[in-house]
Amino acid sequence: MQQYNIGIPQALLFHEFGSLWREFFKKLDIPVTLSGETNKGILDRGTALAIDESCLPLKVYLGHVDKLLPQCSHIFVPRIAQYHRNFHFCAKFAGLPDIISNTFGVSPERLLAPNVENQTPLNRIQAVNSICRGLGISPLAGQAAYHHAVKAWRSQISLKNGYSSQKIGLVGHNYLVRDSFFCRDIIKTLQSQGATIITPDDLPGKMLYEEAQIFVPDLYWQLSAKLAGAARYFCRQSGIQGIMLVSSFGCGPDSLVNEYLEHHILQPSKKPYIVINLDEHTGSAGIITRVEAFWDLVNRRALA
Repeated sequence: MQQYNIGIPQALLFHEFGSLWREFFKKLDIPVTLSGETNKGILDRGTALAIDESCLPLKVYLGHVDKLLPQCSHIFVPRIAQYHRNFHFCAKFAGLPDIISNTFGVSPERLLAPNVENQTPLNRIQAVNSICRGLGISPLAGQAAYHHAVKAWRSQISLKNGYSSQKIGLVGHNYLVRDSFFCRDIIKTLQSQGATIITPDDLPGKMLYEEAQIFVPDLYWQLSAKLAGAARYFCRQSGIQGIMLVSSFGCGPDSLVNEYLEHHILQPSKKPYIVINLDEHTGSAGIITRVEAFWDLVNRRALA
């Protein structure tokens, strides 16, 4: 078998499914190269490559791809439109392979771009088979590797326990909250004050989407529904002292959903909350100042 090296950008949905993808290729004995954590160089390069209307997460993704292209035979860029029956992904996820192809002039043969259009067994089989065709792998071996990877991935998803008395719900997309370049100052500042941070990942996904059903059909986007479900759950928990909503500048869905969440969830809850918008120019000092001010508000409200 020809030796391949699959590059996986460590951005966007990598923070949702990265361990699944890595386990899939590992089971097939195919080397994987990750682009690494986001840094200023990756962000600047992605910003230079992107069109002005691109959102911050997409700019970051382009920077990660640019880093991988010289090192890898293939780039793994799945085209994901939907995997929950009531919600859809933002259009950038469905168009991601086309964006990469047009931005870098990459041949279709170098892109592993399975189509994930729904959650049906047939679609999953077709998506895995398309990867196998691109790599000259037996479809049976691919399906076996996929089922192994899914089982391993699901075993990692669990509800955490043992929170401290001061809990803050940090609500934001995984590609922001779990990207240390964007949220490290937020997390470090809160942790230095003795806070325990709870994110949507600390809750079962099924519960989050059940919480979000009350907002159908107002909320159309799947990741927005996940955040709405987490915010609604956090606001009902007496042990959660405050809510932080982290968003990215240039995100169309977030620009609408943030207002929706403030009006329908955050303000009625009477809990202290703050909305932090990030972009490529966001400075560390400004973020820390806002987080510290928010923490002071949480403590004053707790003592009232």
